[in-house]
Amino acid sequence: MKKQYLAYYAAPTLFILMLVDSQLTRIFTNATENVYLANAHLFLIALMVCCHVLPKRYMLITGLVLGLLFDTYYISVIGIYAVTIPAIIWLMYLLHSILYRSIFTMFFGTVILVTVYEVLPLLIQVLFNLTTVKVSFFISHSLGPTLLINLLLFVLFIFPFKRLFGAK
Repeated sequence: MKKQYLAYYAAPTLFILMLVDSQLTRIFTNATENVYLANAHLFLIALMVCCHVLPKRYMLITGLVLGLLFDTYYISVIGIYAVTIPAIIWLMYLLHSILYRSIFTMFFGTVILVTVYEVLPLLIQVLFNLTTVKVSFFISHSLGPTLLINLLLFVLFIFPFKRLFGAK
């Protein structure tokens, strides 16, 4: 696809990836018989590539809209991902000069971004007394498996996403 059309298909593609993420997460969770919660974040990996090639304003607005859709459909509390996704996008732009130096920096950036993407919504939920969680349980049963799965997904999908979104 030509780069001039990227803005037209980036947001719908990111939305579809959010839906795919939820299905992959369900598959991974069922595979461990609900012992571990490995959240797939293909959306986040694609978002990282999009932030490299698309303007900040477009990405922040897209992130806000996708966050509102995510909140409405999955959580029923508007505001958690409507804050988290734009915050992650802002972080991607803040780290732009470091994050996009090579595939290796993007790989390690994925560790940071996935961690923030998992911890920030949890902190918001704990702050507003929507949930309680033990830190050791969260790290061992959710964050650890999530990082493992997403690093594998990064290795598998970074080059197709770079090609799809026209990143160098």
